[in-house]
Amino acid sequence: MSPASWILACSTILLGRGTLAYDDAFARLVADSVNLLFPPVTVSAHLCRVEEEDAASLSRELSGSGLMHEIHRSSKGFERLRDPEDHRVLWVLDLECDYAIPMLRAANGSGMFGAPNKWLLLQDRRTFDGTPASDGDRDGIEETFREMAVFPDSEVFLARRLRGDFTEIRSIYRRGPLSEVVLEDRGNWTADGGVLPRDLLPTSRRRRDLAGTHLRSCLVITDPDTINHLTDYENKHIDSITKANYPWMLTMVARMNATISFRMTDSWGYKDQNGSWSGMVGLLQRGEIDIGGTGMFFIKERLDVLEYVQLYSRMRSAFIFRQPLLSMISNIFALPFQRSVWIAIGVFLLAVLALLYVSSKWEYRLGTSAYWESLNPAQQTLSDNLMVVLGAMAQQGYYYEPYRVPPRIVTLMLLITALSLYASYTANIVTLLQSTADTIKTPADLLNSPLKLGAQDIVYNRYYFSQFRDPVRKAIVEEKIQPKGHKGNWMSLEEGMRRMRTELFAIHAEVGSAYKLMQETFLEDEKCGIEQIDLLNVIDPLMVMQKHSPYREIVRNAAHRMHETGLKFREEHRFFMRRPKCQGQTGFISIGLTECYFAIVSMGYGALFSLAMLLLELLWHRWRNRPWKKDIVVEESLEIDQRLEEMQ
Repeated sequence: MSPASWILACSTILLGRGTLAYDDAFARLVADSVNLLFPPVTVSAHLCRVEEEDAASLSRELSGSGLMHEIHRSSKGFERLRDPEDHRVLWVLDLECDYAIPMLRAANGSGMFGAPNKWLLLQDRRTFDGTPASDGDRDGIEETFREMAVFPDSEVFLARRLRGDFTEIRSIYRRGPLSEVVLEDRGNWTADGGVLPRDLLPTSRRRRDLAGTHLRSCLVITDPDTINHLTDYENKHIDSITKANYPWMLTMVARMNATISFRMTDSWGYKDQNGSWSGMVGLLQRGEIDIGGTGMFFIKERLDVLEYVQLYSRMRSAFIFRQPLLSMISNIFALPFQRSVWIAIGVFLLAVLALLYVSSKWEYRLGTSAYWESLNPAQQTLSDNLMVVLGAMAQQGYYYEPYRVPPRIVTLMLLITALSLYASYTANIVTLLQSTADTIKTPADLLNSPLKLGAQDIVYNRYYFSQFRDPVRKAIVEEKIQPKGHKGNWMSLEEGMRRMRTELFAIHAEVGSAYKLMQETFLEDEKCGIEQIDLLNVIDPLMVMQKHSPYREIVRNAAHRMHETGLKFREEHRFFMRRPKCQGQTGFISIGLTECYFAIVSMGYGALFSLAMLLLELLWHRWRNRPWKKDIVVEESLEIDQRLEEMQ
């Protein structure tokens, strides 16, 4: 049951002073209507014509129905208008009282005609002979409420007793600040039939026809040329959320049978140091517009100055990047085999080295042909065997030529194993050179990655980046986006996508717009490995409207209806593109210094090690052939010769 029907039932309690008798049937009607169909309420009745004895009788009837209540014979108690429980209060006022009009004006000044407050106004329009009065009193009601804020969300009911036990019940509202008063037929009450509501529709459905009421809105436009392309779908990546929300606004306004005008601003609205709001939020706060025409992110501070409507825009901002190749961030030469395979290879090489050492020793002792001795003039040492093993594994060859069967078997086993491992190793290397890493998944990974970072130069990016308190996100901004003493990496979306295509680069931008440019400018193989990381960590933008707007429920119903019928998704699919599909790696992978980094580093370390060994050998040779040592040797030889002569 709707709140309107509940008020109709409650009105039957209070129409009877001097006009109706409160019998058992009447009490049962009140009890069934209120206690079974509606939540508990408090009735605050201001009835100047109720005598004390009758007030006590009425109080007993209300208590018997389980209703909390208070009955005043004056305007006393009206100061409770700001009580936090007021949404549970039904305000009842007898229009025949002298203080009725001042009380209504005070309520209007306090904003007490807006939802969720409920009012029931009583009026006895019978003449002395029992016939209904003329309709001249209707003009008086319209004149009373002509300048009052009884807008479409108000619940102000007028119960007029016209004849006998027949009571007409109407609701009073205005469609807009410049509209005339509307008296809406809500049913009637009789002693025999009770409350007969006209319908049970909620207020937001009954009053959704605003009959051309003028509404004001605002569009956030960051590019002045957007105003020329709101409906032609050109440059969909520029101000995409505004272009997507604009048809939504027109659809909802058409459903409400209203008219709308738009203002333009370049900012969603942020709080200044003096506490005032800029942009569209400021316009809503000051009451200069009724509805925001561009969705905005949910921020806690904005809840005090505007209201959000559950009409989400599928616009998200995130860091978009291509996962770098494995060779760019890892030692590609260590990746083809698992650790267990590398360990097995090491054990195998040690075994081959031991077998080759034993077999070469045995071969040299047995002796061979003169030809073999010419190739192997000296006995194989352990270092010689080590070089043979390393040369075979590295496919570089070796100078040792085995002659007898055991060393030949060992050497053949080494060569076959080296060939198999080399084929597997090189095949995996080629595959890994074309593979992307999957190691950048969190903001911390992004901070520690080799990627350069940039951000789309748009107002909400600058605002959110300045508000970060998380250490990782703050470090991303201070170290890579806006480093101190350097020019910030703020750029257009086109420049960011170009750098992302040609460099190790990630840009923070609106995802749908970035994917549109990617679909149009990237090659098929360049669309693979695309990832995104959410840095803002906010929900999708929502539609906003003025705080305590009288059109709140009507707009919400229109938004839900548009969502249910699919009109919302139609515009979203036109403006917010999804991630392009990867059709496979069809291009050629160029190998540069980056991919060969670890090989070059290994060769460099080897060269440095060889130079160090050369230096040590020179020092050793020089130490062995130092001049003062030669003199000692000569003196020692002369002494030996002299002793030999003496002995002779």
